[in-house]
Amino acid sequence: MSTITGIGQDVTVPETTATTTSTGVDPLSKGTPTSYTPNAKKSGSEFGMDKDAFLKILVEQLRHQDPSQPGDSTEYVMQMTQYSILEQLTNISETTQVAHADSVGNTAIGLVGRTVTYVDDDGNEQSGVVTNVRFDGTGPKLTVGDAEGIQLGSIKEVR
Repeated sequence: MSTITGIGQDVTVPETTATTTSTGVDPLSKGTPTSYTPNAKKSGSEFGMDKDAFLKILVEQLRHQDPSQPGDSTEYVMQMTQYSILEQLTNISETTQVAHADSVGNTAIGLVGRTVTYVDDDGNEQSGVVTNVRFDGTGPKLTVGDAEGIQLGSIKEVR
């Protein structure tokens, strides 16, 4: 539970929880999974406050407002503007995550038929032709020659 001081009163808001579903691999970080869940609630620590919590605070402020001393309408307009900005930034973030996952998938598919050099689990460089791409919860896995499960982040060279 978080207590947030607003316009003339404190409001207690329950924390939301985040869930993630891994959908891609960041090729620049040696195969580290990227994650994205379209309808997941973001935790307060991820964005400072999610849009649902922000709206709950605003509604609670309006419900508990003293009728003899109404809140400043300018502050309400500013809060609604902040809510709108927060919602749009969340939408942009989600769209960017989906585009990144799509880009990683397209990169992997584009390697089929190409000769690549990669670093195996023992740290040795291996080369071969990419014959298959398999997608699982941690991102695309390549089949290079007889070796399966090669992560996109382990590719050193494409010819």
